[in-house]
Amino acid sequence: MQTLAWGVVTLLLAGIASPRQAEYGPMWDEAVPFHAFLEGVKARQDQWRTRFANAGVDAEALNEARALPGRRRLLAVAEDRCSDSAWALPYIAKLAAAVPEKLELRVIGPAQGRSLQSRHLTPDGRLATPTVAVLDEQNRLLGVWVERPAELQKWYLENLDVPTDERYAHVNRWYTDDAGRSTVREILALARRQPREGK
Repeated sequence: MQTLAWGVVTLLLAGIASPRQAEYGPMWDEAVPFHAFLEGVKARQDQWRTRFANAGVDAEALNEARALPGRRRLLAVAEDRCSDSAWALPYIAKLAAAVPEKLELRVIGPAQGRSLQSRHLTPDGRLATPTVAVLDEQNRLLGVWVERPAELQKWYLENLDVPTDERYAHVNRWYTDDAGRSTVREILALARRQPREGK
């Protein structure tokens, strides 16, 4: 499983080849602010709204966000029925709301964000939500975060033989105990990057 673990880390933290930045501008323009997305949520309403209302971001993460080298755009491909989206996005949204001078989150659906998803598959080769592209203000790609925090993704893919109910019970416990900390930390690691020339 070392190859799998390396794949998870590589997806999150290594340099990622990106399409031309012009492709991200139209997606960003079409995406909606998180509050508008939240108002339109129909599936998992209680989860989305309760988690966003109760989400907390620790002081260390806030300080890291305020120290980012520039403004960052977080373009999330997500859908309301997706459990991983409902776990991750409320914490990312709370972070962005706390430091609007540095971070802005917008959400787009899979139909509009398919090209982004298809370039950044899960380690086992799937399109997934959420897929979060971290951009600078010129829509240059800094990195992409896909589906779940690295630790949880590694566990999940190594335990596909576990019955589905047990597997998702573990996933929910993990998310509850983690309280968004890993998601926020990994998003900030991407946001600290500087754009590469020509990207």
